[in-house]
Amino acid sequence: MADYQPMTLEQRIAALQAENGRLIDSNNALTQTVIGKMGEINHALSDAQQDISEAVVLAGAKTDQAILNFADSHSDLRINYYDRADHSKSSLNIEAEPEAPHISKWVKVPIATQGYYTYPAPQALTKIHLTRSYSYAPGHSEEDQYSHDWSRSFPQFVLANYEATSDQINAEVERLGLQPKITGGWNACATTQTIDTIKLHGLHPYSMLFVRFVNMLPSPVGSDKTPQNIVEFGGNATFAVDRVINYPRIEV
Repeated sequence: MADYQPMTLEQRIAALQAENGRLIDSNNALTQTVIGKMGEINHALSDAQQDISEAVVLAGAKTDQAILNFADSHSDLRINYYDRADHSKSSLNIEAEPEAPHISKWVKVPIATQGYYTYPAPQALTKIHLTRSYSYAPGHSEEDQYSHDWSRSFPQFVLANYEATSDQINAEVERLGLQPKITGGWNACATTQTIDTIKLHGLHPYSMLFVRFVNMLPSPVGSDKTPQNIVEFGGNATFAVDRVINYPRIEV
């Protein structure tokens, strides 16, 4: 057993003072460390706030530019004006395609009192505005429904070089893999629809609106039947064009 040496009061006081000094030194060191870390944190926060501020400014600038670009893309228009005159299968004297008689050949949409050629951007967003778009199924009114006429005619549109032939348009539509949309309804309401724009090389770039008609099977008709000749069946689909707008800066 180690010898125990009792401490006098003065020795105890001196020992406590020494321990207290060490505690004070440790506390001061800890305080300096905390202060240093807080400084680093404040500096990092300041840098982060600066980065955030710069990012906000940059995002705002990009947003403003995007809005301007969007506005520019929608305000840059190439427009064909038309006269809202009614056109139909009969008025356009359509002809059936020899190899696909349920489809007509492409014909130009006539311009009577207004209109001019445009230089549309090919394969850019193009909208046709129709004041009338009427399609109906004659077989619906037959006593024995769809026993004689089980087809329904719809128009399809494309903007193309005014010198283009129907065969040239068909070839370009096939080459590009385009699928012209149909339009028309029982209510004959005004409508707006996206159409295709093509440009045939070697032909004058002036462009006009072309239309063709296609016979389809009304929903009540079974798939065992096929669409009939476009000239003789499907009803006299009718349309009237207000304008065609090509957005050259909007690609599709």
